[in-house]
Amino acid sequence: EHMVGSRHANWIGMGPFLEEDLAFCSIAQDELGHALALFGLFVPPEDIDRYALLRDRSDYRSCALAELECPTWDLALVRHWLYDLGEDLRWQALEGSSVGAVADLARQARNDERFHLAHSAMFMGRVGADPDARQRVESALAAILPEAPSLWSAPEAEGDAIAEGFVTRTSEDLATEWRSLVESQLDTFGLNANLDELKSPSASTPRTERTPRFDDFHTSLGEVISLDTTAIW
Repeated sequence: EHMVGSRHANWIGMGPFLEEDLAFCSIAQDELGHALALFGLFVPPEDIDRYALLRDRSDYRSCALAELECPTWDLALVRHWLYDLGEDLRWQALEGSSVGAVADLARQARNDERFHLAHSAMFMGRVGADPDARQRVESALAAILPEAPSLWSAPEAEGDAIAEGFVTRTSEDLATEWRSLVESQLDTFGLNANLDELKSPSASTPRTERTPRFDDFHTSLGEVISLDTTAIW
């Protein structure tokens, strides 16, 4: 949530038109708000900024799809659509969590996701109806799909999380449903893509490894806090 929200925020002031600039800004704010709420479940408030921004690169576990640099609008849109389809499923799996604070947050986050999902589907449907836009978005799909299954790279402790009721479904189960949604919606949008790329998280960058441009991204995230790491905001 932190990484994808920050990547979305790169589009503030850069959207293809004003209304979309405002919409993407709102989505970025939601994702960063979710990240802040999640961090707040296990990090003391005074340590959240340092934890979120100043950890060593090897300590991050974000998925490659969220980290990817998407410098063109077609790439940003495709990542937005793929990520939010998966994100909604993940929040669903946490709505029944045995940890009350997690379940409450999941229900709140899914309210935000309804807007995100409607927004991405609206635009994917529009581009599918325009030959030039469809070609660009299909090229973006070809570029991003290989890393999209990284969403479902399971953490080491997932078995314990399932057994304890922290989460109600495995990453493998969620990945299967997500692939079905992706295939169905692409057909609805009239977009073509190589869906073989979605088969296995093991073929994409694992959560223990950072994407090639992560160092630059990490530096940009900590640009302000690094001016004075002792400051209290």
